[in-house]
Amino acid sequence: MLGHRDGTDLGPAPAPAPATGPGRPVNRRALRLAGLFAVLLALCAPVVAVAVRHNHPLFVLDEFAYADYLYKIDAGHLVVRHGDVSEQASLRQLACRGYSPSIWNGRPPCDAAEFDPEVFPNAGVNSADIHPPTYFLVTYAGARALLALGVSHDLIEAGRLFGAVWMAAGLAALWCLLRLMGANRWAAACGLALVGGGPMLLQQWHYLTPDAANVLVGSLVMLAVLWWDRAAPGRGALAVLAGAGAMAMAFKAPNIVVVLAGALYLVARAVLSRSEGRSAGEYAAAAGALVGGAALASVTWLAVRAALAGPGLTRMEQDERIGSLRPSHIIENVARFITPWDREPSSLYPLAVLTSYLLVGSLLVALVTLPRRDRRFALALAAGAVLVAGPLLLVAVNFVVRGTYTIVEPRYGTTLVPVQCALAATFWSKRALYAVTALAVAAPIALVLRLVL
Repeated sequence: MLGHRDGTDLGPAPAPAPATGPGRPVNRRALRLAGLFAVLLALCAPVVAVAVRHNHPLFVLDEFAYADYLYKIDAGHLVVRHGDVSEQASLRQLACRGYSPSIWNGRPPCDAAEFDPEVFPNAGVNSADIHPPTYFLVTYAGARALLALGVSHDLIEAGRLFGAVWMAAGLAALWCLLRLMGANRWAAACGLALVGGGPMLLQQWHYLTPDAANVLVGSLVMLAVLWWDRAAPGRGALAVLAGAGAMAMAFKAPNIVVVLAGALYLVARAVLSRSEGRSAGEYAAAAGALVGGAALASVTWLAVRAALAGPGLTRMEQDERIGSLRPSHIIENVARFITPWDREPSSLYPLAVLTSYLLVGSLLVALVTLPRRDRRFALALAAGAVLVAGPLLLVAVNFVVRGTYTIVEPRYGTTLVPVQCALAATFWSKRALYAVTALAVAAPIALVLRLVL
């Protein structure tokens, strides 16, 4: 681990004990992780299923486009191209289900023989072409499996139900991150309850959205970064960092924020911990590998997307086009990632606020109380900087690459939730752990009650 269970920093971990048989420790770890995933899936599946049942309409945040992506894959088109019009099956689903939480006026009748795409949002053009197909291909395969098993008879519902797999995988990776950071088992369990059972993130698991992979992606990127810093196992580790950066961008461009947080952590370690036997050049190479992998994946996808793109601009792009960025565009996006709770007001709003500020507050505690050589200080510094300035990076990228502007959604920063949770959990001991346990029990119970009542 990176430290004692009370969170103190130990530096590089001791060498592992010799194996009693070939590959035995690895196999045991793999079996334990598989068992953890199975337990988490058994817990997550009912919650996601109930949420899916109680949320029949398509979610207003682009679920229409994401549902259409699944129907396009079903028709043999593995990648949505710029300008592609939605399938008739998708148009029928939106006409029948409607939008939530907004109201779509002028909705055509559900039983129409054929639908005119022009009367649908964005003239029926699929806006999901900006995303790589990774999430959609995996979710489609999972949805098809659920359909084959008879769990569901509707492609959209099956894709939503597969969100339980994304949820369980993300929480399993988060558990590994929590333990690597030195959180004890009880604190780690509370962290999983707050992230998985709290009201902040459930929407991304029971609707169709690439954000379903955010907790998984954020955990894996930071696991790779902290593993390198802990072990520094040589050149092969740089390939792992490059792969982690590429993996993040293979799901969604906004995931660059967690890559940036990982790179800033490595830079901070280079500056603050020079006496630990690792050179600044090694840290720079590690940060470069992480960012380089992300950049390579991004450039590759942009080239593929450009080669497949149809001509002209969609109505949505025309509405979002701007000639220059104004000061107001900067001001309204500062620190948008600090509050990633539900945009829909509900009785769970106070719990979401409390959980979010518990995680952010731990960053401030780390910066104020920890010595600069402590890994957690560098982690808090990097995460805090990206929470504040990360949305501005996304605004700049959108403007430079696409010439557009939209206010950054807080959900784009949920890849940073795992590192916040892992850092916070290292402070949960004694009386603080009792208080966190109470919140970790209350939040999931309140969430389930809201879903079933």
